Amino acid sequence: MKKLTAILLSLTLALSLTVPALAAPAPDAAPADGAYTVDGEAVPVYKPGDAIPISAIPISDMLNEMFPDSAGSIGVIGGADGPTSILTSGPLGSFNWDGLDLEGLDPDSADWSELEKQLQEVQQQLIDGQKQALGGVPGQVGVMVNGVYVKFPDAAPEVADGRTMTPVRALVEALGGEVDYEFADQKDSVRLFIDEYTINFTIGGTTAVRHTRGTDTGEADKTIEMDCAPYIKGGRTYVPVRFIAEALGYDVGWDSAYQTAVLLDREALTAQIDENFTILNKVQANKGPALEEGKNYVADVKENFTITLFDTLNENKTYKADLTGKQIFNADAASAQLSLKLSDNALDDLEKLLTEQYGADFEENAILFRAMAEGLDDIEVILTREGAAWFRAAALDELAGKDNVWLGQDLGAEWGELAFTSAGDTTIGSALTAMLDKNSVTSVVSLSSMTGMLSSLFGDGKFTTSGGVSTLTIGVDDLFDIYKDMGLSEEDMAEAKAAFKEYEIVMKVDGKGGTTMTCVMETAAQTGVPGMKITMDVEQADGNVTMDMNFHIANMGEIKVEVTQTQKATADKPMTEPPEGSTVVESIEPLAS
Repeated sequence: MKKLTAILLSLTLALSLTVPALAAPAPDAAPADGAYTVDGEAVPVYKPGDAIPISAIPISDMLNEMFPDSAGSIGVIGGADGPTSILTSGPLGSFNWDGLDLEGLDPDSADWSELEKQLQEVQQQLIDGQKQALGGVPGQVGVMVNGVYVKFPDAAPEVADGRTMTPVRALVEALGGEVDYEFADQKDSVRLFIDEYTINFTIGGTTAVRHTRGTDTGEADKTIEMDCAPYIKGGRTYVPVRFIAEALGYDVGWDSAYQTAVLLDREALTAQIDENFTILNKVQANKGPALEEGKNYVADVKENFTITLFDTLNENKTYKADLTGKQIFNADAASAQLSLKLSDNALDDLEKLLTEQYGADFEENAILFRAMAEGLDDIEVILTREGAAWFRAAALDELAGKDNVWLGQDLGAEWGELAFTSAGDTTIGSALTAMLDKNSVTSVVSLSSMTGMLSSLFGDGKFTTSGGVSTLTIGVDDLFDIYKDMGLSEEDMAEAKAAFKEYEIVMKVDGKGGTTMTCVMETAAQTGVPGMKITMDVEQADGNVTMDMNFHIANMGEIKVEVTQTQKATADKPMTEPPEGSTVVESIEPLAS
């Protein structure tokens, strides 16, 4: 069962994707001769019959694969029946397209090498431009702390023996600390004061000691081994970035494209984000139990899916799928029994489709396919906090040719810990910061825009509270407010808004985090896209959830989804491994007949 928060965020994202042309700059209106301009500059025009230099390959796909950060900077306007312009924006405008024809181009040829060279230059221009805009220095090793580049006024960081070394004073002061070079008459000794810690180390040494300031803290001194010794260069003390950052609990990564060490204090970032989402976090905390030690819980889930395909010439076709599940879990393990039943006509039509696609190859396995599909009504899953997982289904028995076969996998302790994170401990901030890639500058920078977008829709300031109930209403104008800073013209905004016939989300949250939500969205038919309507009603309280959703596409079909989940304490305990006598394998193939 998806979390209500995830439903809200996914819905908003899905709805925002229906807004046309928001991701790329629009070209200026084309004059009568068919020429286009971008920011007043003419772009190349190719008339029907002309050879278009880059038409032989999907250029945006190639850019995305070779250089992800440059994707979306090239667009094609027009087509075979009219003038075609190759549009560029930003640094890509300096790319030399003249005489470049990729028709039949050999990837090993000199021309292809030249293309790769030019694209790499373009990519570097994009990176340098963004790095400078973020406060970094192009061509210089950088250090970013929680999305902000550290300023190094008189000495630059450098890479020595594969380690990022940085002038200590600038880094420590950026972290809110102080540096002391003279204490206790110890030669070449340095002392750092950061937060509640004092860190002592010696120039040329590889051992540091971290003390907790204050008395009776209960925290013992910690000896830290550095894999690279601090040194003095140009009158400045250089220290390994990783040593200081990890001593203070930062997550440390390296973005080779941006030549930047990335430092993340996920706890601080989480707290900062959550300041503006206290109401939504109350909803999240109300989702389920806090997984108290020594207590067991049971959750029953029912999900019904109905898909109807409209056919005015013959008759509509309706397919059904029913999923039921019972999960017993505690803080250390979870086991579930699941059943997925497909309607007979769904199996018949799926079998027919596979037969048409694969012919005789599928016909030989049709009986096995039917047995496996029908075997989905008997599934068991076991998962432990250590990351050990087992899966059993009647379909596996069919493949293996014997009974009670379990497929075992080690998912790893990190994944296991994530799976058993208490609902009450998961917040909007922790969910967002958990997605950060410590090895990506753009991932960290995008956190700010993502947080801003969510805040503009679901932040505390968007709720009104009366009688202990906080109410949020999101209309189409609220949705489009997040695009105001994207440079869209009033005409473009009006045209995009006109696509919505109806749009409203209403969410009510009580003092304990119990929630009701209704949503309705209807769009008008557009060129090549039929009209559609989505309605949703959700109720959540103390881990119990009901949801009804209807997705209707004009003249094509509709999907109905009904979900109920109940949750309570139980005396039963989850399974922690397959029962005695089971056959546990890592792969089914060795047992297949």
